[in-house]
Order: sequence, then structure tokens, then C-alpha cells
Amino acid sequence: MSTTLKARMVRLEKLYPDLKPGPERMTDKELDGVIGVLQQLEAGEIVDAARLDWATAVMHREGML
Repeated sequence: MSTTLKARMVRLEKLYPDLKPGPERMTDKELDGVIGVLQQLEAGEIVDAARLDWATAVMHREGML
């Protein structure tokens, strides 16, 4: 994971500590998947539409979008 993405995740966790606990918390697998999609987008790579839709839905659920 790029340093920029790590820094963003840390900053978001500090800004919104109330989003961390609870049943809607991302699993490690979901977090890895979302980070993978973000890395692909950041690199200008083409992301599979279904995977992008999934990552977008997870980020909406978590209040990140």
C-alpha cells in the first residue's frame, strides 16, 4: 500500500473514531479489497466494473463517500 493511502486511512480513522466500532466495520478482506481498487485507480489502471461497484458500495456503507 502506498504511503499516501496509509496516511489517508490513519487521518480518516482519527477524524472519525466513532466509525470504527460496530457491526458495519469493514472486515480485513473488505479493507484490502477497497485499498486494492484505490491503488489501481491511483495508478491509472482499468478496474473491473463489478469490483469498482463493490468497493463503492462498501465505502458508501462506511460513510467514506
